[in-house]
Amino acid sequence: MADKSFHKVKAKKEKSSNHPSPSKKRKFDNKDKANASAASSSATVTPSNKKRALKAERQSHRKHATTVRSSKEIWNDLRVKTNDKATNSKLCTELHALLKGKCMEVAMQHDASRCVQGLLQFGTEEQRREVVMELCDAGSSSKSTDEKNNNNQSNMNLAELCKIQYAHFVVLKMIKYCAKDEVCVKLIVKSLKKQMTKLAVHSVGSRVLELLFASFHPKSTAPLKLELYGPQFALFASAIPPSEDKKGSGGSNTAPTLPTLATFIANNPDKLEPTLTYLHTLLQKGLDKSLTGFAYFHSLLLDYTSIATPNDIRSFLAPALAEHSLHLLSTRAGTKVVCECCAYGSVKDRKRMIKCLKGYTRSSLLHRDAYLAILRMCDMMDDTVLVNKMLLAELHKNSDLEKAKGGAVADDDDKDEKPTSPILDLVLSDTGSKLFLLLLVPKEEQQLDNDDESTAAATPRWQKYFDPYELSVLHRNPVISENGDDAVPTSKKADETRRQELLVYMKDLLIDVCTNHAEELMRSKPGSRVLMEVCDNFPGEELFSAIVEACAESDSDEPMVEDPVGHLALKHIFLLEAKKEVDDDEPSLARMFYSKFNKSLGVFASSNRGAFVLSALLQTCVKEDVKKALKDHKKDIAKLAKGGKDKKMLAGCGILLEALKA
Repeated sequence: MADKSFHKVKAKKEKSSNHPSPSKKRKFDNKDKANASAASSSATVTPSNKKRALKAERQSHRKHATTVRSSKEIWNDLRVKTNDKATNSKLCTELHALLKGKCMEVAMQHDASRCVQGLLQFGTEEQRREVVMELCDAGSSSKSTDEKNNNNQSNMNLAELCKIQYAHFVVLKMIKYCAKDEVCVKLIVKSLKKQMTKLAVHSVGSRVLELLFASFHPKSTAPLKLELYGPQFALFASAIPPSEDKKGSGGSNTAPTLPTLATFIANNPDKLEPTLTYLHTLLQKGLDKSLTGFAYFHSLLLDYTSIATPNDIRSFLAPALAEHSLHLLSTRAGTKVVCECCAYGSVKDRKRMIKCLKGYTRSSLLHRDAYLAILRMCDMMDDTVLVNKMLLAELHKNSDLEKAKGGAVADDDDKDEKPTSPILDLVLSDTGSKLFLLLLVPKEEQQLDNDDESTAAATPRWQKYFDPYELSVLHRNPVISENGDDAVPTSKKADETRRQELLVYMKDLLIDVCTNHAEELMRSKPGSRVLMEVCDNFPGEELFSAIVEACAESDSDEPMVEDPVGHLALKHIFLLEAKKEVDDDEPSLARMFYSKFNKSLGVFASSNRGAFVLSALLQTCVKEDVKKALKDHKKDIAKLAKGGKDKKMLAGCGILLEALKA
């Protein structure tokens, strides 16, 4: 027992000697003294210190380790936002001296790439140009060293730099801050030649191309874009010489322009198949890597649709892009691609597209380009119940009220005011109002281009609300080839039937917004167009009464008949009513307007805009009553129509005078 206790005590002493307590000083033997001389007496050996020492030792074996360490210290001072120009200039000079001749190797390192970026961002134009020249010339100048040393880094060039996760930020800074320097632009474009096909479908390189095409002038990047169409396009496409009128106007427009893909294929039909095959392969790779969010990829998709047949779009693009429709709506090119897929896609593909856009109807209608996709879907889809459920149902919800529910409690004054219509912002917008105009105006209704019926050409009335580009996107009656028939329509339901079914769903909303916000709509160009068509489709006493009250009790200092937009709205509503035969028991805006302002017609006739309104009123059912009311004012109207020395001749009074004589 004594031996066992003795051994236990001895073991405890040995254990305590190996692990001394913190209160006692550690005793070093001669071997420990030699190791302790390299470290500070106050330093404590901890795991974090060991990691730092190991990291510093590892970084010391890198290429240009000393340069990188000093550059990072300068960059840390350079990025301070409170620095003045003199401080930044001094730091950039020091940084440029350190990195000169080493930019490519430094840019390759993930933690040192920021130093080159800082020099491009804060450096002078000369310093930026030197860095760009060094990075762009690295690949060509390294060929001789590659043959001698067989070093892998000697093969690095700007295109390879674009593919590296951290190094590609250097190229982004080059493009951003050197876009106005023609020398740098030419160097960058030259360095990226013959590399576009790989970069276009690379997960990292695609970011560089996105900024490149967005920042540089299209004429500068045109040679690079040619590579994306295939080797046959870059080889056989020739520059179109400038037109004669541009040659004489000045030297700025004398540069040749390259043809579009559709123009090239039209001039070289034999190149259609190889170009389609090449683009199909390239686009498929991009779709596999989810590059549908890039604008340059949208442009490639649009170029494909410009030369592809409707059956190619139906079989390849529509199924592939149905789930990515929302991403494509960010650009004009992408929106047109979605419209083409909707026009030629199958019923299944259209349903997938419309489900993808559920919840984004309002924001799309207010977007500068995306609204066309909503219009196209409402114009092409036969399943109107699904359109109402997925797209139009969102318009019945008031976004302002939903925001108010999540915010603070409304004031008492706000509670007394009438709630705004859910579609008021859409009706007053130039893009959102196009949806309601598309539903309100029949496609078959024709309109003369001018008043002379003998020489005027009849065009569909709905087209006057859309510009040529919108009409090209909303082209009528798309057909495909199927079972030997080259003219199979992609939509089976008649246009008028589809329009009426969708309009019924929106009828109450349209009448409500026109009744409660008549004055706002009449003073707005988009709103006045919607108001005019609503009056033509759904005439009612409540609606006409709201219009008359808006003319009588105007919040603005300028009366409605003198408003530059409001007087035209009144004029066109009267002209639309004049084309109909209004019975005595039917509501009429002309009658209500005359009964309200019969004593003020003489005042209206004394102004140019008011005279135009009255000339349109004379074509309605109250023609004789208006003539009697203006009988005593004919002489004054004639004087205003002729004008004088101090008075300008009023064209509206001249037209009104002719209408009174008729």
